[in-house]
Amino acid sequence: MKTYLTLSAIALAAAATLSSGTVLAQAAAPAPEYTIAYNIGATSDYRFRGLKQNGDNAAVQGGIDFAHKSGVYLGTWASNVSDWAAANASANLEMDFYGGYKTELAGVALDFGMIYYNYPGASKPNLSDTREVYIGAAYGPAAFKVSRVMSTNYFASTGGDASGTMYYDLTLSQEVMPKLTASVHAGYTDYKNGSNNLYDGGVNGSGKVSYSDYNVGLTYDYEGYMLGVKYFFNDTKPGTEGYATSAAGKKLYKDGLAVSVLKAF
Repeated sequence: MKTYLTLSAIALAAAATLSSGTVLAQAAAPAPEYTIAYNIGATSDYRFRGLKQNGDNAAVQGGIDFAHKSGVYLGTWASNVSDWAAANASANLEMDFYGGYKTELAGVALDFGMIYYNYPGASKPNLSDTREVYIGAAYGPAAFKVSRVMSTNYFASTGGDASGTMYYDLTLSQEVMPKLTASVHAGYTDYKNGSNNLYDGGVNGSGKVSYSDYNVGLTYDYEGYMLGVKYFFNDTKPGTEGYATSAAGKKLYKDGLAVSVLKAF
């Protein structure tokens, strides 16, 4: 989902095909037709766009990625989540299914795709399942991604039509020491309101959900295990806080620190 703990299968394939200086004279090995990569990890605080997805509990996560040398890719990813994130679905599980196309133009890496966030076992009508399309671009240490909601739902935030909601994601990352990478993220959720939305100032008068989220972090590669730490903070509004407060009264928008570990195969 969401803010993935995954490594791109395409990136893994590229790393696997790098030649050392001792074999440069040899003919380059052809790129494989496709690669399949697996990942598994855990985090002390699973956040999506700044908001806690599993209350104050840790989450176990993992996924599978398929990448063709043409640039086409498919993948799936899953995590345990709280009743709030899953809209009281019986499984308390999030499953993401995504696919797209990656290419490069004038040194800029481009990514076009779509993703379906699914919460198995949610009651009908399902107010959690969300579909988005996205466009991403990366150059050097900077990556920018824009996502647009295509479904009526937006993660159980609405009783109306939230289609057209946008998310803007800017992330800067740079290796600052061998195997140690620092990152800075800024995001903005531009929430589009339908006539019956619960947080549009109509039903409960709490105002729009739109808000900014930020995080800073470090990731260390320890013998193939990616060890991470991030600090999250948000610029919330009353509408955001009304949406991101669980039935038990937990404030899921609060600032906080998360540690994580990821292993890719």
